[in-house]
Amino acid sequence: MHPPEPRDLLSAWERGLGGAPVVRGLLLLGLAAPGAAREDLLNASIGHRDAWLLSLRECLFGSRVECLLPCPACAEGIELSFDIADVRAPHALPGQVCTLAGGQRLRAPTSADLLAIGHLTDATQAEPQLLARCHLNTGGGPDAPSAGEWASAAGKALGRLDEQAEVVLALECPACAHRASQPFDILAHLWVELDHWARGMLRQVHAIASRYGWSEANILALSTARRQAYLDLIGAG
Repeated sequence: MHPPEPRDLLSAWERGLGGAPVVRGLLLLGLAAPGAAREDLLNASIGHRDAWLLSLRECLFGSRVECLLPCPACAEGIELSFDIADVRAPHALPGQVCTLAGGQRLRAPTSADLLAIGHLTDATQAEPQLLARCHLNTGGGPDAPSAGEWASAAGKALGRLDEQAEVVLALECPACAHRASQPFDILAHLWVELDHWARGMLRQVHAIASRYGWSEANILALSTARRQAYLDLIGAG
């Protein structure tokens, strides 16, 4: 994977400001796979999307991830450090399905599915709608009272089908020794890093433009080394 151009990174960041996570995920996926059709991006499984985002993160910021998470028991900060390779897992491929007992077939959820149910803020409403979209048999899932059991079985089957969609980290608090598990959301983590990078880049553009009067496009077209050299000259001056 080739690193995206700074102008493309800034464009994706700007378009994603204030956007829902699924929208940000599509923007980042577009950076990771610039030649892919929008329909393919929309219909990639969430695990497949996250596999691409892991590669994009590795390309942009390296393979080592540093996290600071609060302990759920005492709120003390827990420092985590791991490699991208440590959180890679199998993901669902296009057209891949899982089959439940009784022949019920499901495909993995996609960004298109998340966009379709994005207006539902109540998880008790969103989950059945998502499963109904992923259910490939005519007539949807079974009616109550077996609906809850079916939904639980379907959720577990989809988790096995698209493991990359839900990565869980093991935590142990150094202060109170409490052990817990915490999902690692590469989309949320990468967006925070991109936001930090983008704001830093805009500060660089501002400094150079204020000193030399160059356009943003010309400054972004500079190599990282040349841009830093001009910043060093400005600082020395």
